[in-house]
Amino acid sequence: LAFHPVRPWICASLHNGVIQLWDYRVGTVIDRFEEHDGPVRGVDFHLHEPLIVTGGDDYKIKVWDYKLRRCLFTLLGHLDYIRTVQFH
Repeated sequence: LAFHPVRPWICASLHNGVIQLWDYRVGTVIDRFEEHDGPVRGVDFHLHEPLIVTGGDDYKIKVWDYKLRRCLFTLLGHLDYIRTVQFH
């Protein structure tokens, strides 16, 4: 779970591989992203850019542009589950 640094949004990573973008003021799903195979364990918002990073049990880290509504790229090569991700 990650809170957007400015907007009233929460990004939730789900066990079924879906990432949901919620507006917590009105309690509705704004968008959803589906490219992970299996549980997504980590999610984070970029502080300044319209980006989300996710990582999961499929050993992949994905960087998403939530304005373009698509995955920009996938980082491969991890040998175990991705348990946490963070922009810095």
